[in-house]
Amino acid sequence: MVWHSFFGSDSKAFTSFPYKAKSPTLYKEIEFTEDTLWEEVDRVLAENERNSYSPGQSLWYNLSLCANMDNFFDPEINMMIQEYNMSKQFNIPPARSTDEMDYHKMVVFSAIDEEVMACQKRKQDDGK
Repeated sequence: MVWHSFFGSDSKAFTSFPYKAKSPTLYKEIEFTEDTLWEEVDRVLAENERNSYSPGQSLWYNLSLCANMDNFFDPEINMMIQEYNMSKQFNIPPARSTDEMDYHKMVVFSAIDEEVMACQKRKQDDGK
């Protein structure tokens, strides 16, 4: 979601299930359903363990070949990304202390921060 919100996606294909597309992990055309798309996500993440990419970066690069990234839109995560951005932009802490911060929010904010840093690095590298 972070990569999609940071860089966007121009893929308007793959808008309804089932559809056929080439799997970036199986290297062949398969029929995608919601279940097989999530299996593809699992395979991309498993392959990514050997790479230096962030999980979000690997998903963004690979899944754009076989999925509409809007399929992964989650209103709760989108709201947390917005909350993270507001917290950073206006220097507002998400809690009065780390002891008082909701653990789930801390984990999600940490993951968002990792992905934002990877997005910024890619954007910087593209500018060279």
